[in-house]
This record gives sequence, C-alpha cells and structure tokens, in this order.
Amino acid sequence: MALNVLQYGIIIMCLILVFAFIHLGVSIGILVNNRGYGDMFRLEIGLSAYNIVISFLGIVVGGDGLFCVLTRQNILGKFQFIL
Repeated sequence: MALNVLQYGIIIMCLILVFAFIHLGVSIGILVNNRGYGDMFRLEIGLSAYNIVISFLGIVVGGDGLFCVLTRQNILGKFQFIL
C-alpha cells in the first residue's frame, strides 16, 4: 500500500508537533527541577530556557505545516520551507 504525498506530509507534520510537545515538556521539567538554585545563567537553566524557545518554534512549524498540508496552501507552504 503506497502512501501519497498528502499522507506523507500529514504524518511528518504530526510527528514534528508530537516531538515539539515532548521537547517542551522535558524542557519545562528541567527548568522546574532547577528553579530553586536562583541563578538564571547556570548552564542547565539557560539551556532549558533556550530549548523552550526551540520547542515553540517547532510547534509553530508543525502547526503551520499541518495547516498547509490539510488546506493545500502553496504560498503558506513556501513560508514553511523558509522556516
């Protein structure tokens, strides 16, 4: 059974969204566990804050990509390619 391009796009964008949410949860968990130490510039806390930003970017890319695939918007798909 062969999958067409639309099904591949839906699967890949859903995987990006799932991994971005998992990444966000892990980053928030690390940040919460290390918040009692008080210094924002410690390596673990700084990397977790950076990972939260990357997670939100993944959510935006995955959500926009899934919207583009489902509505077949070519112009938004080109914007997605730039991201």
